[in-house]
Amino acid sequence: MNKQMNELIVTLKDAGEDFEFYPTTRDMVRRIWRFQSDNHSGHYRFGKVLDIGCGKCDFRKWVKELNREAGERSSVDIYEYFVIEKSHILIDRLDPDVIVLGTDFNEATLIDKEVDTIFCNPPYSEYEEWTRRIILESCCDDIFLIIPSRWKQSRTIQLALRSLKAPEGKKLVSVLGHADFLNAERNARAKVDILHIDKSWMADDAGFDYMFDEIFGMPDDNGDKWNAEFEAAEQQARKLKTELAAAKNKVELLCNGYEEARTELFNHFKTIAGLDTAVLESVGIHKKKVKEALKMRFSGLKNLYWKAAFDCLDEITSRLTSVSRRNMLERFSILKSVDFTPSNLYAMIVWVIKNYNKFTEQQMIDLFYALSCPANVQNYISNKRVFEEFRSRWGEKPSSSHYTLDYRIVCTEYALPGEGWHSSYEPRVRDSCQRKIEDVCAVAFSLGFKAGIIQMPETWGKRGTVYMDDNRTILFAFRCYLNSNVHIKFNIELMKALNVAVARKLGWIRKPSDIAQEFPPEMAKGAEQYFNCFRLLDASKVPCLLGMQPTETSSEEEQDNKLALNFA
Repeated sequence: MNKQMNELIVTLKDAGEDFEFYPTTRDMVRRIWRFQSDNHSGHYRFGKVLDIGCGKCDFRKWVKELNREAGERSSVDIYEYFVIEKSHILIDRLDPDVIVLGTDFNEATLIDKEVDTIFCNPPYSEYEEWTRRIILESCCDDIFLIIPSRWKQSRTIQLALRSLKAPEGKKLVSVLGHADFLNAERNARAKVDILHIDKSWMADDAGFDYMFDEIFGMPDDNGDKWNAEFEAAEQQARKLKTELAAAKNKVELLCNGYEEARTELFNHFKTIAGLDTAVLESVGIHKKKVKEALKMRFSGLKNLYWKAAFDCLDEITSRLTSVSRRNMLERFSILKSVDFTPSNLYAMIVWVIKNYNKFTEQQMIDLFYALSCPANVQNYISNKRVFEEFRSRWGEKPSSSHYTLDYRIVCTEYALPGEGWHSSYEPRVRDSCQRKIEDVCAVAFSLGFKAGIIQMPETWGKRGTVYMDDNRTILFAFRCYLNSNVHIKFNIELMKALNVAVARKLGWIRKPSDIAQEFPPEMAKGAEQYFNCFRLLDASKVPCLLGMQPTETSSEEEQDNKLALNFA
């Protein structure tokens, strides 16, 4: 065991989070990678992967390494990576693009996790039950398991496999190889088999059918339709929003409310399922429609509570540009299938903070490039290259580097990229122009300049003004024209901060003294104070978000991390 792994194991043990953590080896993943490559002829990949008990995400790490070695011959890509992981320490170490779909496998449901591939190297003290549930409840094409070789003698696993009722001639289980952990990062004497279970032939809702039958035990119906509808969703959402507005501990309210609603929902359907089948059929109620109704209501219940939780994070999402916010919300949609527990809320907040930090950095750089054109820039003192002409678009990079933006900017086609303005339009500033102005405010916030009142002009060519939060100091003024141009005059201090922060992120400057040596004199004056102006949210403060009250702190940044989420 190497030193780094030994330190990690000690940390996990001290925190009581060493849940039989034995990282998957490269050789194990190589067997799976080769099987997937050999058996799908380049037209199929791992696709969306759910790694149950992901640990350090070694499965993804080894797949990426094997793909790099294979070069153009590789077609075994991972499209999106979702995980279930119980250890908060390991969750905090995950890459920002890894999405946590649950923190406790025993609390999680698999029926609504729409993925292509499931991989699991389970804790071996519980491997039979984990394997049984994955086999019966999952909705995927391929399952890859690394489990003790004695699985062949497990009655639990054999019954689960027989329950799938594979078509005649279908090879349900393939043993891809045998392995052990004697030379692994964390060594052990366990002998394991690497299994592939093929579920590509099964219906998409087979896992839900199994869960329904196991919980409710309702007999099959004759296929008639039940047209009962549930129309209380909007009323529930309004009620929940009102309760959250008055709640001091939003996490407790959300989790208790979800659990009560879920229990009530299941009890209602258990009551239906417990009635005499003949009586149900006589009034037109059949099993198929009951299942469909439960599936719809169960999904709707999760959507309701996750949407309410995400709305509580408005103080974060409002700091994102329209593009960043849309991208984050699109990524967030998969989380609506996650079971609603305090632990999963913790993981969701960590995910939001990590992606907030990623998006805010990128949106700042995108704005810098969007404002860049020859008329708006001044090269660094040491940069003698000519800034070549290019067509400025949102996020498009110019052909030159190492320059600063002036605080007086002429934006070509910045206000309405790709939409076009015409004189026949109503002479008012379009909504999309206002969105762009608000996007600039979002970037300014991450640099420490909080916008206050935004005065939008009524007609083309008239001046609009954005004030700072004191509502006296001008953050920037702008004029929008019919030719799609926007003229902006920034507060010079904001532009100094933007130039310094972008230069640091792009590696154009490395220390405060570089500013005076490279920036034009007007932009360099006093700009050293902005060397550390770009602010990120600190994921280590997440436990405070789940407490009853935030702790007192003299640090404005820590207070912002705890209070701005509106979650404590």
